[in-house]
Amino acid sequence: MTTLTFRQPRLVALAILVILAAGASSLLSIGRQEDPTITNLFATVTTVYPGADPARVEALVTAEIEEVVREIPEVDTIQSTSATGVSIIRIELSDRVQDGVIETVWSEIRDALDDARARFPEGVLAPEFDSDGTGAFAAIIALSPARDGVPMSIASRYAEELGDRLRGVSGTKLVDLFGLSEEEVLVRLDPVRAAALGITADAVSAAIAAADAKMQAGRLLGGGNDLILDVAGEIEALDRVRQVI
Repeated sequence: MTTLTFRQPRLVALAILVILAAGASSLLSIGRQEDPTITNLFATVTTVYPGADPARVEALVTAEIEEVVREIPEVDTIQSTSATGVSIIRIELSDRVQDGVIETVWSEIRDALDDARARFPEGVLAPEFDSDGTGAFAAIIALSPARDGVPMSIASRYAEELGDRLRGVSGTKLVDLFGLSEEEVLVRLDPVRAAALGITADAVSAAIAAADAKMQAGRLLGGGNDLILDVAGEIEALDRVRQVI
C-alpha cells in the first residue's frame, strides 16, 4: 500500500478528493431542525364519572371505551386506570403506522369515543381526548405584571391577546398558554332571608342561568326578510347579576 501511494500519487489524491466531496455533500444535505419533529404515537382519554366507585367506573366507562378502541387495527397497546370518579386510558399506536396516517387514526378514535359515550350511564361527562404528545420548544416566555397589585385575571387577558398575535407571526407552529386564571362570579345568599322567602340556592342558580341567554329567542320570516330575535340583557357585568329577579 505504501508503494502504491508513491507510485500513483494522482490516484491517491483523486480518492481523497472524492471522499472529501462525498463528506461535504452529506453535510450540506443532512436534515437540520431547530426543533426536532417528534412523531406522536401516544394519546390519553380522561373521563369523569362524579361520585362513582372504581368498580363502577371500570365496568361502565373504562370497559366501554376499551371495547371500541380495540376495534381500530392501528392501536397497539391500551393501558387503563379506574379510580374514584375518573377513568384514564393511555393509548399507544403501532410504530409501523406512517406519519401521514396518524392524524386519521386519531380522528377514528375520536369517532369511536362518541360511539362509546352513547352507552355511558347518566352523569358521565364527555371524554377528554389528548393526543398533543410532546414536542420541543424554541422559546418559553413568562408574562408577569410590571407592578404589584395587578390581578391575575388582567394578566391572563393580556396573555391571551399576546398569544393571538404570536399565532399570526409567520413561522409560528404552536402557542400554548399555561397558568391562566379562570374568572368567576361568586353569589352569596343570605340564608335567613332566603329561607323566609322560600328561595333555595338551586332556584337562584337557575334564575341567573336563565337571565344569561346566549341563544337566539327565535326567527321572524316574511316579506323576503329573515330576522333573528335575541333577548337583551346578557350578563356582561356585575351590575347585570344584581338586577336578576
